[in-house]
Parts: sequence; C-alpha cells; structure tokens
Amino acid sequence: MSDSLITKKAIAASIKELMKKRTLQKISVADIVEHCGINRQTFYYHFKDKYDLVDWIYYNEVVSAVTQHRSLEEWNSVVLDVLKTMKNEQYFYTNALSVTGQNAFQDYFFNVTKNLISEMLDTVSQGSGIAAEDKVFIAEFYSYGLVGMVIQWARCGMKQSPEEIVLRLTHFIDDSKIYTAGRYFKEHPEDEKANITERNSN
Repeated sequence: MSDSLITKKAIAASIKELMKKRTLQKISVADIVEHCGINRQTFYYHFKDKYDLVDWIYYNEVVSAVTQHRSLEEWNSVVLDVLKTMKNEQYFYTNALSVTGQNAFQDYFFNVTKNLISEMLDTVSQGSGIAAEDKVFIAEFYSYGLVGMVIQWARCGMKQSPEEIVLRLTHFIDDSKIYTAGRYFKEHPEDEKANITERNSN
C-alpha cells in the first residue's frame, strides 16, 4: 500500500470517528487534522474539502468493490453489496446523506449510480439500436428511483434489511419488464405471433 493511500485511509478513519458524535456540517477540516494528527497542508494535498473526502470514502469502499459487475443480471448483487456496506456503517452514511445543498453527498451518489447503470446499459445494449438519449433517460430514471429509495431508507433508520430492499426492487423490475413486453407486443402484434410460433416449435 502506498504512503498516499495510507494517509488517505487515516484521514478517512478520522472523519468517520468524528461523524459518530457530530453531524458532517459541524465538522471542520481543523477538527479532522487535529484528530488525525496531521497538518492542514497534508489534508489539502489529498482532498479539496471534507465533502470530497466523504465522496472518496464512498467510491473506495463501495463503488470500486462493485465495478466488476457489468450485466443487468448482476444488478441485484450490486445493489445488495452497496446496501450492506451502508448498513454496516449506518452512522456514517445516514450522516452523509442528511447533507443537502451545495456539495451534497446525495448528488455524488446519484452521479455514481447513473454512471454504473449507464455502463451496464452500454454492455447489454450493444447492437440493440437503442438511441443514446433513451439510454440516458433509462439510466436517470432508475438512478433517481434507487437513490431516492436509499435516502428514504437512511432517514427512516435503515430498519429494513438490505435483502428486503433488493427483493422489493426485484419485484418492481420484473413487473416493469412484463409491462414493457406487453406494451411492445401490443404495438407490434406481428412480433408476438412470431414469438408464440417459435415457443410452440420448441
């Protein structure tokens, strides 16, 4: 492990400890460096501000662990891993998600989620002819839904288990697939007939 990463992890551990007792808004960079035993120059060498530090923690503890998943079939596993990490450090993520306005972690959370979904869509939609603007719309739609659900879950004390949340999401996505298929075949009845014929021949 490089010296830079060791320092970043130490700073991250420091703000986590402070966030057990105070809200993120009431923690200053001075508090963090004093608790960590470093100087301000060292902090600013690695991070722009405390919000950048919080984003770094999320990316390195959650996002980097799930980026190897690239198919929608693995989406449940991705969401479950994210929620389990958040649940294990509930105090930190509840605190981070409570910040609104400029530098809000919610915005970073949304953008990272959107990027992950977009990458998955790029992988599974190759050769499908889906327009770029449609992929953006789909990624934003699911990102708003997922991020909104996680924020509400955090505000309510994360009472539901990650497994329960993922199960509800699975039912929602499956229902969406059924609705989408039904709508498609209603608009393209010739494809539905061909699909039925193919199933019967098998």
